[in-house]
Amino acid sequence: MELPKHPEDQSAYLLVDGVTLYELAPNSTLTIGRLDTNNVILDDYKVSREHALLKYNGRQFILIDLASTHGTFFKDEPVTQTLLNYGDDFRIVTHELLVCNEKPANIETSNETNVIPTPSARKLDRRVKLFGGLNEFPLITLVQFLYQERQSGLLMLEEGQKPGPRIYLLDGEIIHVADGEGLSELLTRPVHEQSLFFYFHHETEFPARTIFQSTPNYLMELCHLQDIRDHRKQQEQESKPAGSSSPTGSELSGVEPGSAANAMVTGRLPAVTISRPDQAAA
Repeated sequence: MELPKHPEDQSAYLLVDGVTLYELAPNSTLTIGRLDTNNVILDDYKVSREHALLKYNGRQFILIDLASTHGTFFKDEPVTQTLLNYGDDFRIVTHELLVCNEKPANIETSNETNVIPTPSARKLDRRVKLFGGLNEFPLITLVQFLYQERQSGLLMLEEGQKPGPRIYLLDGEIIHVADGEGLSELLTRPVHEQSLFFYFHHETEFPARTIFQSTPNYLMELCHLQDIRDHRKQQEQESKPAGSSSPTGSELSGVEPGSAANAMVTGRLPAVTISRPDQAAA
């Protein structure tokens, strides 16, 4: 779908999350996505690298989804391409984008740029620092690399398009883990049957510290506990009569640091030496 050209018509504006304003000249196109090569950068790991296009002919817009993972929505319906008029808004993941023919009254103009932040602009710089897949090396290798390089930020994991644990690091030390269920299994998994993607973002604000061990000790403990679970699962499977069902997840839960079971299995933590960031992002 193409729009007729109207070179005599006016500029328009795209307001992103009520925070940032972009000006569109007649007969122009904005690219929208996660990579910093886009005109409109949405710093969100769920946004595709090149997510959508917004074309403007001076009177109308056409919105085109670029086969994104999580879709582009207009009136709460996913779209591949659709026409927009002034005052219409659309959504990409949790980001609200509004097209308008006038600058909103609460946004100050600037002579230096067509991107105009409000005083409430985000304090968080979430631009991707590293991202990629973990099909060729274990997750624990990446975490050890971030520790060795004394990196600060948020490591976000996604397996098969399903969000996973979020690991906060400050100067290389893990200080907090959100949605950490299954982290120990991911750390000890040698091969990922589904694609495991990681996104490491800059952070300037962090949650309260909940992990006070050093990162090597914390990783060793997680690996150790996973070995205990695997060992217990193997013992229970061997002790069950033929035809019995496998133990459930609840039967294997409840292993705590320092328990008597810790003496049964030796934790595994591979030695890793990484010196360059491009090795982790490859």
